[in-house]
Amino acid sequence: MIKRLIALAVTFAFTVPAMAATLQLDFDYDFSDVNDIDSNPPSGASPWATAVFDDGGSTGSVTLTITNFANEVSGLWFNLDETMDSSLLSITAAGGTGPAANNIYTAAGGENLKADGSGYYDIAFDLPPPGGDRFDAGETLIYNITGAGLLASSFNFYSVNETTTGPYLAAAKFQSTGDGEQSAWVAAVPVPAAVWLFGSALAGLGFARRRKMA
Repeated sequence: MIKRLIALAVTFAFTVPAMAATLQLDFDYDFSDVNDIDSNPPSGASPWATAVFDDGGSTGSVTLTITNFANEVSGLWFNLDETMDSSLLSITAAGGTGPAANNIYTAAGGENLKADGSGYYDIAFDLPPPGGDRFDAGETLIYNITGAGLLASSFNFYSVNETTTGPYLAAAKFQSTGDGEQSAWVAAVPVPAAVWLFGSALAGLGFARRRKMA
């Protein structure tokens, strides 16, 4: 019986993600200097920011919503399925309360967009520079991304590692993080969804078994 329950849980864990229409990345790991107290997020800002990819349950189009909970952001880096070419994507601003990116770069032929020492990424958002209209705490950015076969899960991939730091699913550069002079590189390092689904499946099957026994 136990083996059967585990088999069912594994099946559940690996079939549910295919039905998911959203992917959320939490920027919650400061990899620039974890011991620098000036590079900690403001009180209560955890995570620093989130990026939610929503494909609406179909392929070809994804809406990206980025929400900033911490400080000014000057750049954002994301990855793409290695079987896809980010230079073939169309990325257009679709709203939000923050300023649109000055430039959006894509990596033709693979990851070559560097984010500090964390490695290389497929897509980079170059946001307004210091002194301008920055992407600040409490603001959002919304973009429509289109491309053949594109899904929310297409962005659930790691960067190409350069050093012992990383790889990460995404990275962001935050400015004015403490005393007005410090900055921080923050990455998205979520727990794999399958792990949570596997635990949830076991819990659900256990609950059903207890009900049957009762």
